[in-house]
Amino acid sequence: MTFAQKQMIRDSYEQIRTFDEAVFLLFYGRMFELDPTIRPMFRHDMKEQAKKLIQTLDLVVDSLDRMEALKPRLAELGRSHAGYGVKPHHYETLAAALLWAFGQALSAGFPAEVRAAWRAVLAELSAEMIAAGEGAGAMEKKGAEE
Repeated sequence: MTFAQKQMIRDSYEQIRTFDEAVFLLFYGRMFELDPTIRPMFRHDMKEQAKKLIQTLDLVVDSLDRMEALKPRLAELGRSHAGYGVKPHHYETLAAALLWAFGQALSAGFPAEVRAAWRAVLAELSAEMIAAGEGAGAMEKKGAEE
């Protein structure tokens, strides 16, 4: 990612955080609308779930200049999400819903180049999590065969 993209993410996220958990609750509603099969994976209070997402995004935004340091945490998240039944295509739905929610919150403050910067970082995060999730699945399958 370029310095400009990282700055766009930081600036837009600062604005998004002013909405607190409301924008993230909007995100979950949109995600469940896009793919209703995801809803049963969420058994906990959605406000608590929104707080977890906020904490993760806080960490991501704070780590934009050192994404390599996030890889162990992303791998952990990928493995745990795979255990909940999350499949690779679900990450695309998540990204679409999150970008939509950010667009709703920021309106004109979420132009195409900012959206593209977010799409790039979300793709990077998803790739790490998917790889870890698929690795965990392969390990489980190998263990079951032995």
